Amino acid sequence: MANDPTQGAAMDCGELERSVDAWLDGEFDARERAEVEAHVAACPPCRGLAGDRDAARAALRAKLREAMAVRAPAALRARIQGEIAVRRLPLWRRALSPIPIATAAACAAGVLVVLASHGGGEGLVDEAVRKHHRGLPLEVTAASVGEGSIPEWFAGKLDFHPSPPRFRADGVRVVGARLSHIRELPAAYIRYELPRGQAGLFIVDDPGGKFGAEGREVRVGPSVVRLVASRGYNVAIWRQDEIVYSLVSDLDEQALRDLVRAAQGQ
Repeated sequence: MANDPTQGAAMDCGELERSVDAWLDGEFDARERAEVEAHVAACPPCRGLAGDRDAARAALRAKLREAMAVRAPAALRARIQGEIAVRRLPLWRRALSPIPIATAAACAAGVLVVLASHGGGEGLVDEAVRKHHRGLPLEVTAASVGEGSIPEWFAGKLDFHPSPPRFRADGVRVVGARLSHIRELPAAYIRYELPRGQAGLFIVDDPGGKFGAEGREVRVGPSVVRLVASRGYNVAIWRQDEIVYSLVSDLDEQALRDLVRAAQGQ
């Protein structure tokens, strides 16, 4: 296993190109920011890419501000300026603000924004989708240890024992796994190959109930599953006691429900 190329690989140029916007948006945690900054510091092409992308984003923001200054009614401009000030406040003061941030932002941009309904688990879906989309190298592959040994690989690496469901649909197979985290909680991540595309399953021990109701509730087999669409992916979330499962997929909603239903029936 010491020579397995999937272990301990640093960020490469392709990964930086896929994730540069998320980095510039401040979506990465401290460890991921360090990976990006180390790569950018050592790679002139990626440093140029990041600089160009940042400049383009700044120019776009300037154009939006200019358009709003010319066309927006005075009352709306005042409301947006107030919302910008709210964004700069500490989190506890933002929570007391009477102006919904998403509403003001949508008005400012003049863009229709479709939001999934969020509860106490806000951020679970976005972070799971972002981490799956990054396609970080796997630490162990099914080809090297066998598909059935993937759960045992996590033994001693996490404070809980992840028990992934068995997806028995045709064309679904385990590719491999790695350690991950959602917010501050350690997580198991297992990647699957689908007939079209891939899926990533995050398993998190959540005894404190940090991740609450999120998405649209549907009954899938014996369990209540919540479905959310985010950034081009469909995500299914369900809970078994203290364990939360979040399956990020390229499947359409019906195919995702069928896949989860088959696993829930095992």
